Amino acid sequence: MQLTETGALQIAKKVDAILRVPGNYRGGNLEMSVVIDTSMRPEDFEGAVAAVVKALKRGNEVFRNVRLNLVFWGQKTESKITPMAMLMTGGAYAEYVRCPCKKRYEELFGYLKKFHARSKVILVFTDGQNVIEDGEAAKEALSPFLKSKLLLISGQVMSGTRFFLDIDNNTDKND
Repeated sequence: MQLTETGALQIAKKVDAILRVPGNYRGGNLEMSVVIDTSMRPEDFEGAVAAVVKALKRGNEVFRNVRLNLVFWGQKTESKITPMAMLMTGGAYAEYVRCPCKKRYEELFGYLKKFHARSKVILVFTDGQNVIEDGEAAKEALSPFLKSKLLLISGQVMSGTRFFLDIDNNTDKND
């Protein structure tokens, strides 16, 4: 996944819009999560993640002090707290193990709702090859607040709200 500087700036603007959602972020230290789909090779996402982090840090002082949860989404979903600067240098991926498999979005959303509900922004870097098998479970996990904090980044950028609205269409495609 190649991301131009303009694309990274557009994502940064969308993140800024997420932070401005009433009731989401009220100041202080920001907690956010970055999810990496383990189906991708490191060279597929490292540059894109670094570009987005650079754009976020350059565009808003809020990103100077961030509690960042790095989530590896594979057959088993794991997370760790990582300094944001390590995403720009690639040092955060030392324990990354590629696991190309088809995953279910509803499982990821359920995990995020359960363990990362405090995150004000959640960026999901994915190859876009995953499925929704249970649309109702996906909608339940995204409601009431997760959908407004989520950005899915693959070949295109999709907000969690847009994904929520398209679930019925995506579920029908995958049956």
